[in-house]
Amino acid sequence: MPLQPRFRRSAGSQRRFVDREEATSAFEAVWTGAGDGLRVVNVTGVGGIGKSRFLRECQARSTAEARTVLLDLQIPALREQDAALAVLRSGFGAQGAAFPRYDLAYLALWQRLHPHLQISLADVAARQQSDVLADLADAVGGLPVFRTVGGLLNLAGRSSERFRRWRWLKNDETLQRLDDLDPAELADAATFLFAEDLRLASAEQRYLVCVDAYEALVGGSTRAGRTAGLDAWLRDLVSQLDRGVVAIASREPLGWETYDRQWAAHTAPIPLDGLPMTARVELLEVHGVSDVRQRAALARASSGVPFYLNLALDADTGTDRGDGALTSAVSGEEILERFLHHVDPQEVRLLEVLSVARTVDYEIFRTVAAAFGLAADRRTWETLTAYSFVQPAGLERFQLHQLMAGELRARQTTELRRAVHRVLRAEWRARADVSGAAVASIRRTTGAQLREVVYHSMHAGDFTPAELLALTAEIAASGGIRSLGGVVEDVRRFCAAAEHPRPDLETAARCVEAETAILVGDVEHAEALTCGLLGIDGDDSAQVRLGLAGADALRVLGRTSEALARYSALWQRATVPEGRSAALWAADLYMAGGRFRDAETVVNGLTATLHRDEHLLRGDTARLLHLGRRFAFDFPAARSSLDQAQLHYLEAGSAVHLANLVVNRAEFLAWTEPEHAGDVADEAITAQREIGALHELGKAYTAKALALLRCGRTAEAESSLDTALEVLGRARYRSGTARAQLVRSLALLRRGESENARSTAEWAIREFEAAEVYPTLVLASLSTLRRSGLDRPEHAASLARARAAIRPVDTLGALEARVDAWIAGVLGERA
Repeated sequence: MPLQPRFRRSAGSQRRFVDREEATSAFEAVWTGAGDGLRVVNVTGVGGIGKSRFLRECQARSTAEARTVLLDLQIPALREQDAALAVLRSGFGAQGAAFPRYDLAYLALWQRLHPHLQISLADVAARQQSDVLADLADAVGGLPVFRTVGGLLNLAGRSSERFRRWRWLKNDETLQRLDDLDPAELADAATFLFAEDLRLASAEQRYLVCVDAYEALVGGSTRAGRTAGLDAWLRDLVSQLDRGVVAIASREPLGWETYDRQWAAHTAPIPLDGLPMTARVELLEVHGVSDVRQRAALARASSGVPFYLNLALDADTGTDRGDGALTSAVSGEEILERFLHHVDPQEVRLLEVLSVARTVDYEIFRTVAAAFGLAADRRTWETLTAYSFVQPAGLERFQLHQLMAGELRARQTTELRRAVHRVLRAEWRARADVSGAAVASIRRTTGAQLREVVYHSMHAGDFTPAELLALTAEIAASGGIRSLGGVVEDVRRFCAAAEHPRPDLETAARCVEAETAILVGDVEHAEALTCGLLGIDGDDSAQVRLGLAGADALRVLGRTSEALARYSALWQRATVPEGRSAALWAADLYMAGGRFRDAETVVNGLTATLHRDEHLLRGDTARLLHLGRRFAFDFPAARSSLDQAQLHYLEAGSAVHLANLVVNRAEFLAWTEPEHAGDVADEAITAQREIGALHELGKAYTAKALALLRCGRTAEAESSLDTALEVLGRARYRSGTARAQLVRSLALLRRGESENARSTAEWAIREFEAAEVYPTLVLASLSTLRRSGLDRPEHAASLARARAAIRPVDTLGALEARVDAWIAGVLGERA
């Protein structure tokens, strides 16, 4: 920013007043009732947020019908009681209000405070524009003022016409006592008489008193020791101004109710937050910033602080770096000067190191402060959190105003900033370890805590893609799926701001994003993230996992052959442990395609390579065996594998895998013990709603529908099916939708809608065949149609294709017998 006079800069009061409709309405509501009692408006907000501008806007709205005066406490002299009263008296006097008693009291106070100075009564009268003092000055003939107030009152008692109007002053009890008061009492008497005179002058005209920069009077955010009483005279004055409104701007709430609880009933808080984006852009556009990109860049950088926008306008907005990105010419130190005015230097040092943290609570404050040899006591914490730029961010947690925090971080050396990040990384790691071992209600916070570990690890300067993938796997296992999206965003921002490119981290972040999309059922997004993959480095875990996510997306979308080809290629190419997951998913597709013998061969071979403590993969293999046996209708073997999978997932402590297994158990019980499936399905629905996995949620609703249908609760079953189909449609889960439609055909049979049942079952069969999955469910559909007398000759081709696709562990005849027996049970027949 070019050097220029402060007078020419930051002229916010001369620029358009934008937004603030809510604050203005709050003021208008108070102003409407002015005149019948004490009314105080407390305008609060961080430095530069526009409090002074708002006060001036309130004045402008009130000038036509009221007297208004501004007392600016940023001017040191006006923080003294006598000077402040003189300014208020001068302002109101210029608007026609008379203060005869106050003028006499002020004269007495001035003499008492300056006994070594001589001043003529005529000079005082001229300065105050006071009729009573002017008349008295004529009476004493310009002599220096040595008289007592009593002597001056005697002058007012003269019989001449000139003094007759002041005779009533002789009977004023307060004026009669002034000569006997000590200086402090005399100052309070002057305040009292000022308020009394203003009350008389305001019988038919309201007033607005604006007090700006209250924090300049009291200093910091808490009051202790000698600072506690600095505003006593102001509280005393305001308490007596009951014929108008007093608007006080302060960075923190006044807190006067700590002195007297009645203040709360008379004070209306009006907090000012950052300007919304539309108002920021409007202000910049009106004042000459014509470039759309420039306006957007400045509006974002300002965090809604008008002071920043005004500085940018004074600096001729911004400069182009040459790469199309705009940077503001606003000085960071000027921003900090505005924010940190009146903050103790030791507290500023604390704020500098705390600015590295995204959120701060008492323990983080203590840890960081102690690590850098700064005050870490409870009182210092309470002082810091009382500042307006320290904002609540949850239960007992706070964050610094982002504009200020960014400038504080910019002050630091790279090494100091990294050192603070290392301290914070250790703190969040310790928290995650504790919550991860706690009960479920506390364990839910683990994902958010691990996200902070990732954030501070990146900025500590020693972070690798392998660490990122390990931490995100830990987040997923804890059930913190929502935190994964935040991690991806954090990594993207870090890479964008890094001095040197980090393609390794960018690839790892892309991998996490794709895996998260799969978890929550956003398979189209996952496929879009992975469709452009060319050669995958089999030695790079991030690339292999990214390839796996792409194959997963193809699998869910029903593009089974493509998915199997990709899994198989990854299985052959990968040298990292993630290659085993490719083998597992290839086996999963063998299972889904009816190749049960091939699936079990792969699973058994993979299981033989696993260590005893690899519980997650052992759980995956057991779960896959369960699915294979269930879709082969071998229910005793399926139950055994399901129980084994649960034991392994419990050992691994993976919340997501356990939640998915609850879905599988609900499905299994719906097939085998429908009377016990409802509660398990509800548990699965609750868990999957929390995780946000649409495809698993749809499967849980389908299981519930089948269980309800088999228990004779058809209407409830259809309601659950409607929800299942809506969720599965959003997830684009092709085979899951086909399974739900198969259940729908059974419900239609129960209702006697035979033709609808047949067409629905035929649609499901076509979907299974198109996706190349679940030939045993095709057998089940055809068996249902045959037993219901709805079979057709053209069904024979589907039956032949299903039989050809199946490679059972035992024999095809035994498998078909089990399918027929199950369908008979579902239809209420004997096999």
